Amino acid sequence: MRSTALLAFLVPFLLSAQEPLAHSLLWRISTPGVARPSYLYGTVHSRDERAYQFGDSVLPALDRCAVVAGELDLGAEQQMAMAMLTTMRIPDGKKLEDLYKKREWARVETMMKERLGPMAPLLFSVKPFFVMAMFSEAEMGDDHPLVLDQYLQRRGTSNGQRVIGIETMSEQLAAIDAIPLDEQARMLLDHVDHQGYPGTTDAMLEAYARQDLEALMEVGEQAGGMPEELERSLLTERNARMVQRMDSLLRAGEPIFFLIGAAHLPAPHGLIAGLRAQGHTVEAVISTYTPVKEAMPVEQEGR
Repeated sequence: MRSTALLAFLVPFLLSAQEPLAHSLLWRISTPGVARPSYLYGTVHSRDERAYQFGDSVLPALDRCAVVAGELDLGAEQQMAMAMLTTMRIPDGKKLEDLYKKREWARVETMMKERLGPMAPLLFSVKPFFVMAMFSEAEMGDDHPLVLDQYLQRRGTSNGQRVIGIETMSEQLAAIDAIPLDEQARMLLDHVDHQGYPGTTDAMLEAYARQDLEALMEVGEQAGGMPEELERSLLTERNARMVQRMDSLLRAGEPIFFLIGAAHLPAPHGLIAGLRAQGHTVEAVISTYTPVKEAMPVEQEGR
């Protein structure tokens, strides 16, 4: 299920920041009429060690909140699995091969077998977007048993906090289906023909470890940018929906720790700007790094 949770980090950061952003992934949200602050933390859906290099303010801020809110409630694994099984496959009994000319398919098939090994034939009936997700996941390290946001949600559960999702799996999968199959196929072929844009995943994870949202955007631009359909369905429309739901939750008064993919935070239509437009004060929390392994008892439960 990690490949679907990975989506928010997969999309290139082809967005123009209007003002320099502080080097922070943790943002304090103050709401008029609400006594205690909430927090927004930009996550990456990865088990790579670089995903876990968060500052020493993150875990205390999470522990102080009554609610931990991810894009999805990642604890609902059975429901997620069922939704994935019904959505990943290309409809009408078609195969991935049917979306390409013979020579194009040969290139795609070769890379799938090289990068995914024995798993490749299992994906020959899967939509191109999910194949790209698997490619990207394969390039990341597996230093931890849980992806970062799943680890943080489990910490909330262990603390006795309420853990919720502000989107549904159906909504996230619908955002993918809004991208036509022929466009998905073109994107996958471009990925294959550029050999996955070597170094891009590493560069993004390095920028993430430095808490540098602007560097993340620059890496995405260098990797060729994002088709209009992808930006609209996976970022712009979802950001608007998330801001609306976050605003309602914040005004209810409980302190909330939001875990949202880092791609959603910056830009004029990102969550930071959107929440500010709704009247919330959103400020960067600057903190130093701390070795996260010193404070990870929950990680052991995922082994």
